[in-house]
Order: sequence, then C-alpha cells, then structure tokens
Amino acid sequence: MSETRREEPCSSIPPRPPPSPPYEPRPRSCSSIPPRSPPSPPYEPRPRSCSSIPTRSPPSPPYESPLVVSRLSFAYPHNAPVSRSSATTIERFPERLQEAFSPFFTDPIAVSVGPYHHDKLRLEEMEAAKSAALEEFCRVTSQPLEAVRAKIVSLAGDARRCYADDYTLRDMDDGWFADMMLSDGCFLLQFMASMCPDDPNAPPEADPLMSRAEVHTRVDAIARDVLLLENQVPWLVLEALMEFRPQVPVDKFLALMATAFDVGNNPIQQALAGQPEHDQPPPHLLGLFHRRQVGAARTQSLRVPALSSVSSTAVELAEMGVKLIVTKTKKFGDMTMSKRRHRFGLFGELSLAPVVLNDLTECWLLNMAAHEACLGATRADNFAVSSYVSVVALLVNRPEDVQELRGKGIIVSASSDKQTLEFFKDLATELRVGHRYYDVFERLEEYKRERWVWIAVHRFLYKNIKTIIAVLSVVGALAGLFKTILSLKQPQRQSSEPWPFVALFVNCASPANLLSCQFNRRLLYRV
Repeated sequence: MSETRREEPCSSIPPRPPPSPPYEPRPRSCSSIPPRSPPSPPYEPRPRSCSSIPTRSPPSPPYESPLVVSRLSFAYPHNAPVSRSSATTIERFPERLQEAFSPFFTDPIAVSVGPYHHDKLRLEEMEAAKSAALEEFCRVTSQPLEAVRAKIVSLAGDARRCYADDYTLRDMDDGWFADMMLSDGCFLLQFMASMCPDDPNAPPEADPLMSRAEVHTRVDAIARDVLLLENQVPWLVLEALMEFRPQVPVDKFLALMATAFDVGNNPIQQALAGQPEHDQPPPHLLGLFHRRQVGAARTQSLRVPALSSVSSTAVELAEMGVKLIVTKTKKFGDMTMSKRRHRFGLFGELSLAPVVLNDLTECWLLNMAAHEACLGATRADNFAVSSYVSVVALLVNRPEDVQELRGKGIIVSASSDKQTLEFFKDLATELRVGHRYYDVFERLEEYKRERWVWIAVHRFLYKNIKTIIAVLSVVGALAGLFKTILSLKQPQRQSSEPWPFVALFVNCASPANLLSCQFNRRLLYRV
C-alpha cells in the first residue's frame, strides 16, 4: 500500500485528509509537502463541536499538581535566551493551550482584526463599521485616502513578516493585505477614540461607531476581541496611522480595559499613574496591554534558584504565620514575599495582585499567557503573568484554599470555588514560569529555615486556638467559682462590708466566669 502512495503525484493529494483509524501517517520531508491553497470566498471553517473539546475533570482532593515535580527540574540551559531569527510577532495560539481550552478563549466573536480570522462569515457584519471608521479617519486627519493607503502599502512587506507563515497569507497579494491592514487599523484607532471620547457627555449618535447598532450593542465583545492573540495588527501599522492622528487615547483605553481586573475598579487616572517605560516598541496592542498589567522588569539575571519544596497552600501559609495581602500597584508582576517589620519580625507577608475572574478576564489572562509562551525566553522576565497564575495555582489545592484567597481580597470570582480551582490548575499545567515565580518561593524557603521554631508554635496555636480558648474559659470559670466559695467562709466580714455582692458583680462581669453566676446567686440568697 505504501509503494502505491509514493507513485501518486502530490497534486492528487487532497489538503489535510483525515486518516482512517488503522492508518499511521508516514513521515514526510518538508520539501514534499505542497503549499496549502487558501480557502475559496464562500468557505467557512468547520466549527469545532463542544463534544470534541476535552472536558476539565474536577480535581480529587487533595489535588497533586504536576508543577511540584516539573518546576524543580528546570536547569539553566532550559531558561537561557533563545534566538528569534524571524520577525514573527503575531503567532497562532499555542497548540497545547488551544487543546486544553475551548475556542471561546481564542477566536473572536464580533470583529476580525488581521488575516487569521478574516475569512469567517459570521464576522462580516462588522466590515461596514470598518469602512465607516476609515472614512472618519480621513475626515479627522484631512488626508486623502490615496495618501493614507500609500503609507500602509509601503509597510505591507514588514507587516506581513510579523505574521506566521500561514495559509491565510500565502496567496494574498500586498494590495489586498494593505487594504486589510488599513481598514483594521483605522477601526482599532476609532474604537479606542469612541470608548474614551474627549467629551463624555456627547450623544452616541454623533460618534461614527457608537451610532451603529452592530457596534453599540456589542461593545463588550469587541473590547474582548481586540485583545486576543490571533486578532492583532502589527504595532508598526498603528504607529504609522497615528502619525496622521496622534490624539488617539491608547493609554487611556488600555487603562479602562485594565479596570476589569481590579477588584475596586479604580478610576482611569489612578490606573494611568506609574506606567513603566520600555526601550522597545510593543509588538501589538495585546503586547502593550500585557506590559501595562505586568509592570516594569525586575531583573535581567537568568539564575534559577534551587527549591526544596513548592507545595505550600493558602491554608498552610496561614498556619506558618504568612499573611496574604493585596499589592498596592495591583500589577501581576509585583509578587513579593517578605518579613513584616512589626510584631518582632516573626510573621511574613506574601503580596499578590487582586484579580476579578469572569469570562472576559479569564480570556485575557489566557491570551496574555499565550503571548508570553510565544515570546519564549527572549528575556529573563518574560513570564510574569504565567508566574502569577502558577503561584496562585500552587496556593489552591482545595476549595478551602480558594475561600482563603477570597477572604483576603485576592480573588473575586462569580464562579464557585471548585470552578475557580479548576481554571488555575488547568491553565498552570500548560505554562512556563519565570524569575518572579522562583523569587517568591526562594524567599518562602528562607522564611521556613529561619523561623522554623516560630512556625511550629504558630501552627499549634492556629490549629488549636478554639480548644485553647475553651479551656481558658473553663479554667476562668472554675477559678471564679473557687474564689466565691472561699470568700463565703469568712463570716466575720459579712457585717462590715457587702463584699459578696461585689464579688458577684465582678464574677458576672468577666466573660470567663459567666458559668458560675447562677450558682453564686443561690449562695447569696442563703447568706
């Protein structure tokens, strides 16, 4: 059978044939693989049924995470910088993450930006809005369409190289590609301007996008779609367009999107404060949003610390005297483990950024982690979001741990404790970690070594605090009762001063002696 297939010409092989069950595909060299032709205009990719998506099974308590084993085996060469010979900055979603989660987290549902999802028929409704955004761009900038298009055509080659060598681009000429970049880029800029208008009290009918029904009825879906990994326009295209229109509120728009993660929904002015500066331009809008949520890089070192144990949960940290607090900056990259200066320095503090979990924020977290996976170890501090997710995943092994994080204000989720636990566990097992992850647990190991006596005492008090309080209450009640009995054996002092009534008042006023009040009253009645 195999010899017959070798004699068939490559042109007779249909694109991507599904193999029959007993068939095992033989390895083919890269030179023998014919280029895949782009789909015809009426073609619609076959939707993935929900049955084909692997269901996330609930973890059996206690949840033994494979992170504890895999993270300890990292060596220096594994985290060393890798060379990126290509200029690809907008890649496809990593296959491992795509298999673990449903297409809802990867595919746009309202608008397509870029070539990867441009041919989907269900997204064609927004093409009219893109044309309106292009017209508004030319009107505001007072530039003819030909001049703006010529600027984008000159960048078409560089912009094309930003995308992966995908079948959606192979037969697309530069003219068609430039028109797509122009309309998508103008739509992005106008959407940001419409979301953050100069006059908040202006009527929506005056806005070229918000006046359209397909836009103002799906604002949340559009905001979600423009920050997906596969739904991006190269930053050089947006930068070229902003040369004509420099007043686009990009930072204000990203600060508005960042309030979705914040528990308190801080004002935009507070979210804009302290934005880190970078020496390199971002690859795309999602990359800039990622930088805003991570904060400034902390280190350029590639040293990987040796950890003996990374299995401490939120409840175990509370038993050891480590308090979970919310970071002031509320950036995912600002994770710190330190000793508190007050209370004799015996306690510790683990600072984490708060996060609101819902369909929107879970989607953005997953796409930022996928963006970090595509960047790889090109820098020492590339895995900030992945490290944050991995730290939280190790802190939660049971629903009780999720409740502990809820009580500290670190997690605010509309889902149940079990669903929140599953999200972090399923996502963390597919991610790599960076220096911030190791720094937190290295300091935690140092805290364990230096405060092992205090940890043992605090753990005993933490686990038995209710029993200790109950015993002290009983001892106090017995002591008060014994004191009252001894005082009644001194009759010579009854005539001079009414001390039994004073003793009764003192005993009943003490919470520890409330059990003996009824008995004391009976003795006083007899006296």
